[in-house]
Amino acid sequence: ARRLLEGPLAAEGFDLRELALFAAAIENAIHGETASVVRDIYQMLGKSIEDALLSFNETASVIDAYMASYILGANPVDMTQDELMNAIEELHPTWKETQHFLREVQREVLDQHEDSISFDRVATVAEEAAARFGQWQSRECMAMKAQLVQMEDKPGSGRVRLGDFYHGALHGGKWQFSETTEYLRQLGTLDETDASALRVIIPNYINSPSNCLASSSFYAVCCIDECGELLQRLERSIGSSHASHLEIIAAFKSLPPPSSAIPGDDWKLSDGLVRRLEEVATFHGGAFVPLYGRLFAQWLHHAYPRECPFPHLSGTTQPRRPDDYEQQTEQESTASEEEMMRHMEEARARRSGGSDDNSPEDGLCSSMWTMQEELVLPQAHPRTKRMKASTLRSAFRIVAIVGAVGSLLLALQTVLRPAWLAQKEGNEARCHSV
Repeated sequence: ARRLLEGPLAAEGFDLRELALFAAAIENAIHGETASVVRDIYQMLGKSIEDALLSFNETASVIDAYMASYILGANPVDMTQDELMNAIEELHPTWKETQHFLREVQREVLDQHEDSISFDRVATVAEEAAARFGQWQSRECMAMKAQLVQMEDKPGSGRVRLGDFYHGALHGGKWQFSETTEYLRQLGTLDETDASALRVIIPNYINSPSNCLASSSFYAVCCIDECGELLQRLERSIGSSHASHLEIIAAFKSLPPPSSAIPGDDWKLSDGLVRRLEEVATFHGGAFVPLYGRLFAQWLHHAYPRECPFPHLSGTTQPRRPDDYEQQTEQESTASEEEMMRHMEEARARRSGGSDDNSPEDGLCSSMWTMQEELVLPQAHPRTKRMKASTLRSAFRIVAIVGAVGSLLLALQTVLRPAWLAQKEGNEARCHSV
């Protein structure tokens, strides 16, 4: 199976049918994992999978234990029920709200008077709770964003001084704002335009792996990328993955204004943004701008500084979960109180000295703006003639990150090998990118 993934498919990519089979294989593997965890929880609670029919309240206990292990990334086999529930109550401040969410899901999935609930029905509730959790969890992400916006160095900049960021952790009750400077740098959340006044980029921080709460062997539940929805709406309006700068400007009128815009004002693209978009079009030969490229993502960040992350060049950052960062670097991901205080003191001295971040190098004139392109689809660039399956490679990197295991590879071999053999026999020259 691994040879299949790294051989013909890696060279030519997926067609639509193969992509559907790939997605079905992943979905099937995720369902199998959920059932396996619920089975472990039955064992932890001393319940029989074959014989036990649970009441509504007993089902609630299983679902709570499932979600607690899901959020903590814990193996229920290694813990007692009391240990698991004590850990989630201590480490997850909004656990009570999460339990209310779980009861809503349970009531919606099960029949109103269903009180003899089989293992399969309990597993169905667990699957539905996991499927809905990301959307429900996004409320906490929006609350975090609002806290960061309150600390913005300047209204609408999408940035928070590092000293203010740490002040929120030490004195503002915002315990999550406590990553070390080096870890923030690896995450790609730091604006280091001025080395003496580091700033945290709000959307990069919100979307970073440090804020992923729930996980499985196949995926992690992280904050929903607000910029992704904006880009989808823009592409639907244009009807293409690339457009002229004039078409993009016209389509922007259908998008909601950024949260940095003044409420009530008739928001429109600034002259500086229009000029930068023209520069991107010129870079690509003047005819069009690829929507799925680094330069356009960089432009979107300046149009929506609180919603769209700044796109660092590939290889300059290495976003990882805190535990992975600590294991691989042997460094702490959480800053000490001394480190936080040092940055707070430096920020205070900077303000008292009359030095601030208000400079003509901010925003569109910042040295962070670079005319270096990276395309999801290289064939979209007029200077590139050969098609490359870069998106496929990105897909497999994602699969590697979330730790796809042997069962997934076996499932992929079963469902994809016939398609590959049919393709080989037909000797059909194709080059597909997803």
